[in-house]
Amino acid sequence: MDTNHANKASAEWASLKKEATFFPIYSMRKAWDVLEKEIFSLSTTTNKVNAVSIMRGKIKMGKITVLDPRLGNLIHSLEYTRLSIETIQSPPLSMILEYIQACERVHWIIDNYRKLAS
Repeated sequence: MDTNHANKASAEWASLKKEATFFPIYSMRKAWDVLEKEIFSLSTTTNKVNAVSIMRGKIKMGKITVLDPRLGNLIHSLEYTRLSIETIQSPPLSMILEYIQACERVHWIIDNYRKLAS
């Protein structure tokens, strides 16, 4: 991953954290969308990443295959956490900010795996 993409990604996460004070639910959904787009664009082969392989932590990145069940469980739990937070009438802002930070951390882990692949 080049430096330009890394800078763009960190600016996007910072922007989402700032937006969360004004548009909390939108920012939380956008954080998941950013992470989900990153996950599903990982595969450079013709075989696209599917939900089952993600849950198992098996992600093909270029010439390597990442086998990290903890990452798969984390991604899976983030999706269900988002759905749970959305059912709360007025979720606390701190909960939403923590969720955005968790998405950012998963993005950082994926970036580190991507660096290994290149």
